[in-house]
Amino acid sequence: MSLYKEEAMNKFPQIHNTLSFIISLIPLSLVVGIAITELLILTSIVFYLFLNYQGLGVKYYKEKIFLFFLLFNLYLIFSSLFSETVINSIRNSLFYFRFGFLVIIIWYLLENFKKFKIIFFNIITITILIVIFFTLFQIFILQSNESMSRITGLFGSEQIQGSFILRTIPIFVILYLYNQKNLNKNFKYVLVFILSFSLILILLSGERSSVFLSFIGIFLIFFFFKFNFKKILIFLFFILFIFGLTISLNPASNERLLNKTFKQFFFTFDTAGKTVKKKLHFFSEGHQDHFQAGILMFQKNFIKGVGVRNYRNECKKEIYKEVGKYYCTTHPHNTYIQILSETGLIGFIFFTSFLIFIFFNIKDYIKIHRNTGDKVNKPLGMCFVIILVNFFPLVPTGSFFNNWLSIMYFLPIGFLLYELDTKKNSK
Repeated sequence: MSLYKEEAMNKFPQIHNTLSFIISLIPLSLVVGIAITELLILTSIVFYLFLNYQGLGVKYYKEKIFLFFLLFNLYLIFSSLFSETVINSIRNSLFYFRFGFLVIIIWYLLENFKKFKIIFFNIITITILIVIFFTLFQIFILQSNESMSRITGLFGSEQIQGSFILRTIPIFVILYLYNQKNLNKNFKYVLVFILSFSLILILLSGERSSVFLSFIGIFLIFFFFKFNFKKILIFLFFILFIFGLTISLNPASNERLLNKTFKQFFFTFDTAGKTVKKKLHFFSEGHQDHFQAGILMFQKNFIKGVGVRNYRNECKKEIYKEVGKYYCTTHPHNTYIQILSETGLIGFIFFTSFLIFIFFNIKDYIKIHRNTGDKVNKPLGMCFVIILVNFFPLVPTGSFFNNWLSIMYFLPIGFLLYELDTKKNSK
């Protein structure tokens, strides 16, 4: 860092403190409401542009990954402008650049402002504890008078608590690893409490994709980290114990997670919910119809797709009725099919290029830490875990271009780029 930049950093400690608090509040704001989150992101961009004016953080604009993202954003705008429903599409793609800003602001703060790591850790810890304790209160109240098949906590009717926990816990663990040496030794009990009840909350949420992905995430942790066979057995026993205890204490979860899932995989139902015939589905008849409509949409709009968030409009056309009775919905419920149907082959190439970038870095990670016996970089490993979980292809998903979910997807990328840059500079 140049002398000028060191002086500038010293001149604006309050700006860096404020920016750190704003970014750190994003997970909590996602619990309260997306409008507050968007306001926080907008405010953080304004603060960051001020720092850019002072000569700070400008280098991140020159990074290849950021330029690649901007090119992707420009393509999304192009796809929207040439879609049939321009207004619906352009309002999402035009300001998509804000997620790129979110990534480089996190990267900048991690690299240049040491207090950011502890500020973010403290706030995300409080956020997760609030979610856990409110849910425990909800369970206590519901025990006597309501069904407990979908415990949603502070998220209410949105039913996204499992997704929130699934995607914030890895960030919490990364920040814990950053601050581990400076924490009270008794914090390990808080850590065990948070991790244990987080898994319970995911199970109680009834969100089958989140439950499945949580087990995928646990498997990936075993893969990326160095655990001996004894520790793996202990962890597996503990996880299975929590799963069995949750299912046994809450039969409604057992019905939704196991029985209903089995039926939807292997049976077709009429509008009254009665079994009509045996038939193997990709998750369910509804999901399969959504997927097939998306694939048909891609075939009809091979190059550029139908435009961001235009699946909901395109599927209303008569041609898609041949797919089945669940042919039309807001999005195809699979990230890969949504990218194909809404952004076409060109957009899919952008998306898969990012995944190839991730897999090449995972290959390098495995080569270094598995073959040479070097110490495992746990924060980097956790970054790989959450990104692979976020983009695991074989589960139903929310809309890729949903603002809430997009923020959850982009948050860990800032940590990933910081870790990769740190690794590169340490060579």
